[in-house]
Amino acid sequence: MTLVGILFLIIATICAAMFSISFKIFQRFNIDSHQAIFFNYMTAFILGVLFSLNGEIVVNPIKADWFIPVIFLGLIFMAGMVVLSDSTRRVGVAISTVCSRASMVIPIIVTFLLIEGSAKPKWLIIALVLVAMSMTIWKGKSDGAGHKLSLRDILAPVTVFLSFGLSNSAMKVLQYHITTSNAGCPEHDINSEISLATAGIFFFAMLICSYSFFKKGPDGKRVPVSFKNILGGASLGVINYGCTYTLMLSMKTIDSSLLFPIHNIGIVAIGAIVGWLAYGEKLRPHQILGIVLAAVSIALLCI
Repeated sequence: MTLVGILFLIIATICAAMFSISFKIFQRFNIDSHQAIFFNYMTAFILGVLFSLNGEIVVNPIKADWFIPVIFLGLIFMAGMVVLSDSTRRVGVAISTVCSRASMVIPIIVTFLLIEGSAKPKWLIIALVLVAMSMTIWKGKSDGAGHKLSLRDILAPVTVFLSFGLSNSAMKVLQYHITTSNAGCPEHDINSEISLATAGIFFFAMLICSYSFFKKGPDGKRVPVSFKNILGGASLGVINYGCTYTLMLSMKTIDSSLLFPIHNIGIVAIGAIVGWLAYGEKLRPHQILGIVLAAVSIALLCI
């Protein structure tokens, strides 16, 4: 673990927390989320290409051995947003968020099994992190008590758990492959190829969500493209690229068993604190205890 790696992880965590907060802003200014997501991917793709020009290694993306995995990742990225939206609608924000963040156990296991030299996960502390996240997110009993869950209601958060875990696992494997295949090359050249691969992920996700321009509103007419949708999407794209690229850079020097718990609990804690400060959301005693427990968990992981 290096100081640069820690800095990248901090940036990635702040950006990821801002990603969720952005959707609250979209709702406030009546920004069409579907179109904003498209322009988000377009902006992230452009940034990925621009940052890839810093290196001297010229890689043809179509001929690169990571081309097919990048298509797969683009599909998973887009599917993750869709299933998260569906799960939030069916079982609420808290359960869906817990499942998306608890998915960190999947890349930790995958890294430990597939990547040689990975540290053995500290399972008890990771379990403590999951408890801390659940306490921080849970706001108490909902008004919908007694609602009978259908099979789709149960499968929705499970799908969120699997899709987020799969995407993070694939990102780690992709980063490891690019880094090892370019061993001995200057650092900025390796980062350049990582940025290009990241651009590819966003490009395919952008193609998939282009359906947003055919989406019809409640009146049966297509939702017009507006400047606020473009601006909102572009802002989200800067955050999205910043999160994905810096997270992959931090993976180079920080072991997954440490990186993913810190990243995920950081997102939850920042979201809770920003909600309290900016939106007046009250933090209940168990949520404050959850944030404190999260800080203790991170300290134990770093020992």
